[in-house]
Amino acid sequence: MTAHNPIHVCWTIDCEATQMAIDDTALGIRSLRGFSDLLQTNGCAGTLFVVPGDARAYPALLRELAANGLQIGLHFHPQEEGYEDYCGAYTAEEQHAMYGRALEQVAEAVGFVPETFRTGNCSANDSTFPVTQELGFTSCSHSMPGRNLPGLRSNWVNAPLSVHSTHRANRLLEGDMDLVEVPVTTDPDSMLWSGGHPQDLRVELFDAKNHRYLIDKILSREQARPSGLVRTVVILTHNIFDYSDPADFRRQTLRQMIRDFEQLAEQKGLELIPSTIGAAARAHRRAVARSEAEVR
Repeated sequence: MTAHNPIHVCWTIDCEATQMAIDDTALGIRSLRGFSDLLQTNGCAGTLFVVPGDARAYPALLRELAANGLQIGLHFHPQEEGYEDYCGAYTAEEQHAMYGRALEQVAEAVGFVPETFRTGNCSANDSTFPVTQELGFTSCSHSMPGRNLPGLRSNWVNAPLSVHSTHRANRLLEGDMDLVEVPVTTDPDSMLWSGGHPQDLRVELFDAKNHRYLIDKILSREQARPSGLVRTVVILTHNIFDYSDPADFRRQTLRQMIRDFEQLAEQKGLELIPSTIGAAARAHRRAVARSEAEVR
């Protein structure tokens, strides 16, 4: 049965509790337990982007969550692996070596090879998408449209706002690569951090009331996309907050965001499709194939 006015909603969490600045595996585990329970209880889907250290710290939990339908992806912060700079500062060859080794480490820990990838800080350059595809990934969520933070090597001004096929030469363009990018949802019209960062749906960034305004705006923006294109919303957070604690502000915010998505989607006549990053990418490929078939 075809969904009516579908929009794919992807809840994502960067798993990096073992980073040197945090170094709290127990918190990371509690956070993921609480986060996954909230999603599954409310019929939502999610993708976990995991750094190698976290994969080694709790592989059994990651396998359990994967068996329950959550997608496990690679996450990578170079500084945690002995490098000095952010991802976007490295050549294609350097990135291939860094990400390839990290992918092997995560795969060895969890027992399967992740198919999706997000760089730390959404840091990237024009080599990042081709390298991502060369390593066998079929989807990614590297971009944060509107972000302009040169210090993090994270420059996404005028990048596509919605899911798209990637470009071989320019990260800011749509292209014809098989690799599909599912961007973090942002509002480049509302810039924070001295104009360097667009407002996003990061759970810990605002309270639920402020998030509701952005959810409303984003749903309307995606609803206006031409018929036949895939609509996506990508929310993010991190497993350094205790989502297992009912009194935790971030847990309360996430719960209310889920309710607001449901209420606002109903008002707009949209059908929310619980989705992982990989599932949204597959939906995009199907839409592209249909469009090409119609042209032929």
